[in-house]
Amino acid sequence: MRLKPHLTAAHTVWKNRLAPSDHVIDATCGAGRDTAILAQLVPQGHVYALDIQEEALTRARQNAPFSNITFLHQCHTQLPQDEKVKLIVYNLGYLPGGNKSLTTLTSTTLTSLNTAYALLAPGGALSITCYPGHPEGAREEAAIHSWALQFGDSATWTTWKSGSPTLLVVYKKI
Repeated sequence: MRLKPHLTAAHTVWKNRLAPSDHVIDATCGAGRDTAILAQLVPQGHVYALDIQEEALTRARQNAPFSNITFLHQCHTQLPQDEKVKLIVYNLGYLPGGNKSLTTLTSTTLTSLNTAYALLAPGGALSITCYPGHPEGAREEAAIHSWALQFGDSATWTTWKSGSPTLLVVYKKI
């Protein structure tokens, strides 16, 4: 299977950022494909996989059957408090193959991103994939770009865009 450019870029960032014992959060785990990759990148570490939909967690447990994952049925505004978190991943929008009216929302995503950035260990990163092809996704992407500008010199960020979706990575400086 050939990966889409945003996935290739995200996976490269994750591989370059993570050590085998790091802790990561998949804040919107969906079907668990990213969760599985993350679990393999941190075999001696830990992955917290969150989703608000039980259907998503059922799929994620099937697609990511690794012992270093804790699955949590909760909103991404309630991130696990772990001082060792090196990477927090967001794949926004809706569950592929699920109910398209159940999407991430700009307001809760911004709340989560504020919590996530504060939680990150120095040198950590936020990996945020946005899907602006639907109205809420377009609002969410614009708001996240504005949000990322607030950090000035305390963070750097990079955007990959080749059509839709968009990948934004925010790096917390050491």
